[in-house]
Amino acid sequence: MAGATSDGGLHRLSCSDADKIVRDWFAKEVVTIDSKVKYFVDKMGSQWAIFPGENNDIPPIAVGSHLDSVQTGGRFDGPLGVFTGLEVARVITAAKASGKGMYAPLAVINWTNEEGARFPPGCMSSAVWSGEMTLEDAHKCTDTTDQSITIGHELKRIGYLGDVEAFHETNPLSAHFEIHIEQGSRLEKAGKEVGIVESSQGMRWYNASLKGFTRHTDTTFMDDRRDALVGAAKCVLEIQRLGRESKTGMATVSLFRSSPQNFCNIPGHVDFSFSMQHTDQKVLEKMEEDAFAFIRSMAKEDKLDVTRLEKIWNFEPNRFDETAVRCLEDAAEEMGFNYTRIGNMTGHDSVYTRLVCPTAMVFTPCKDGISHNPAEYASPEECSTGAQVILGGVMNFDAIVWEGVLVRVRLVVEVRARSWSSLWNESGESTSSLQNVIAMELTQAQFYARVESELQSFAPGRPDAEAQQGV
Repeated sequence: MAGATSDGGLHRLSCSDADKIVRDWFAKEVVTIDSKVKYFVDKMGSQWAIFPGENNDIPPIAVGSHLDSVQTGGRFDGPLGVFTGLEVARVITAAKASGKGMYAPLAVINWTNEEGARFPPGCMSSAVWSGEMTLEDAHKCTDTTDQSITIGHELKRIGYLGDVEAFHETNPLSAHFEIHIEQGSRLEKAGKEVGIVESSQGMRWYNASLKGFTRHTDTTFMDDRRDALVGAAKCVLEIQRLGRESKTGMATVSLFRSSPQNFCNIPGHVDFSFSMQHTDQKVLEKMEEDAFAFIRSMAKEDKLDVTRLEKIWNFEPNRFDETAVRCLEDAAEEMGFNYTRIGNMTGHDSVYTRLVCPTAMVFTPCKDGISHNPAEYASPEECSTGAQVILGGVMNFDAIVWEGVLVRVRLVVEVRARSWSSLWNESGESTSSLQNVIAMELTQAQFYARVESELQSFAPGRPDAEAQQGV
């Protein structure tokens, strides 16, 4: 496995050499499933594999996730979603032989840089695709360890800077489904086989920088110091306190750099990053307000300068599309799985796709709720259960797409039928009862001829019997 570590984990940062290896594998694998697959890479490096349906003029229904990891990643966060998409494609492709494939096309997507561990912020490619971030701004995002390296440069270096527009209006989806380990312990503690995700809590990422004055550690009295590291340490404790006081929220300082780094200098500069999460938008805004106020007041008291304090990633508490959620819920019910509705607590590409297309997620339990750690684990049975629910949800949504085509046809023929009736009545001709019967029969014949014509126009490929039954 590309990026596998000796302790059973995964170190596969976005646009790394290990990321290139797994991308190359994905590109080859999709062709083995169906030689007719439409494969391409967009301008954010996301890989798209679109498997044909009966009506390929309809935007595909997608199963998407990511193959990149954090530095201390496990094997399930992300890959479970992409591998499930490939298996769904395999099953549906095999079903085509017996006429049980999908009406709409199916897309399997490997979204670029979901984690944001190397190039913050996370979920970058889905943010660009949904219109929440510009392509230009995304390409300028820099490596956390080397500010001279951009993600745009690295995509080009590994050969995955595609030429297809990374935008939902030019590359649309009918829906987006994603399976992921829960990354928490709620399902495991409740004894549930699967979780149907109906909402997401709000989440924000911030960058901050403090500037003091560096001078000799051995000769500078304590009262004469402007120690940026001490100021940053106070911020760490305050941000932690804000998270605890929010009751159900979280707040974490997770990236920290001080300079100069030696025994003989007082740190004169510190960069740090922190995040905040909560299900209540007002509480989240108050947490941010309090954190900013503390950083500024502390800096004034400690004679430091706040050279940077910015929010780099934000999405508000939200709900997933109820129709897409019900598609997954119905699948879980039909298969007899012990499920529950659940809220998402972190960032996923689905949080962005939901802005422009119906979206829902499935969570599988993970052992002890551990994630972003080599100990991350979900059993084969748990993964299989979640994958089956995704397959069922995709097929349920596909049925809705087909029904939507029928509704469109009904509307068209109804409008046209009314138009014919109006034209007939406006002719002013006096007809006998026999003529009225003939006229009625002719109108019905015209009506059904139009129905058949519209079905062929809007829904090519469906068997006539099935189409007539639907009408």
